[in-house]
Amino acid sequence: MDPLTHFIREGSNTYVGNHLIVDLWGVENHTCHDQILNCFAKACEDAGATVLFKHCHDFGAGCGTTGVIVLSESHLSWHAYPEVNMLAIDVFMCGTANPDLALPRIKAFWQPKLVERHHMRRGQVQAHKVPAHVVPLLT
Repeated sequence: MDPLTHFIREGSNTYVGNHLIVDLWGVENHTCHDQILNCFAKACEDAGATVLFKHCHDFGAGCGTTGVIVLSESHLSWHAYPEVNMLAIDVFMCGTANPDLALPRIKAFWQPKLVERHHMRRGQVQAHKVPAHVVPLLT
């Protein structure tokens, strides 16, 4: 069995996951925490991820929320800033889960006026960085 099956392979490159950083501007859906949790959990499922745990913390009237969806494939977290109508989202997924597939549901729920998106591949695995017994698995 390949212990790197949850890693992502592109050609000769292997890396641990895709990391999506998204800032939504002009959003106003800050009040219904159950709907927020449901939106993010369903978005993770849309991306092919498995939800293990979800939590939302409310900072009080007009102060926003923060939360996390813990996944088998990593996590989605957010922090809402209602004072500037902004939502900061962090999505990190490994394996076949694709964080880009979470965005359509998130955009539909929040209806942002502006989306700033940054995508990174995390943890490029190279022979000099891993234990010797893993090196043959990289080729």
